[in-house]
Amino acid sequence: MALRVLLPLLLLAVALLLHQAEGVNNPASDCCLKTSQKTIPIKLVKSYSIQGPESGCVLHAVVFTTKKNVKICCSPTDPAVQKLIKNLKNLKNGRRNPSQGKPKRQNRKQV
Repeated sequence: MALRVLLPLLLLAVALLLHQAEGVNNPASDCCLKTSQKTIPIKLVKSYSIQGPESGCVLHAVVFTTKKNVKICCSPTDPAVQKLIKNLKNLKNGRRNPSQGKPKRQNRKQV
C-alpha cells in the first residue's frame, strides 16, 4: 500500500528535478528582458548578436558585447542601433567607418 503512494510521489519529484535541470543550460535563461535607450560608442563594442523567438527569447533585441564583456540590450528598430551594426560590419570587413572622416594625408619624403 505504501509503495502505491510513494511511487507516484517519487516519480513526480524526479520529473520536477529534471525539468529544473533543463533550465540551467537553456539559452532562453540568458535573454534580455528590456532594452536600453542609451547610445553606445562604437569604440566600446567588440561584437553583437540578435535575440528573438528563434533563439528562445520573447523580446526581439540586439545584444552588444563591450570590450569589458558587458552585455547591453538594445532595440533593433532604433536608428542608432542600426547604424552601430552597420559600422561594426564595415569594421569587420576592413572598411573605414564613414563617420571618422577622411584619413590623414601622410607626408612624403623628397628624394
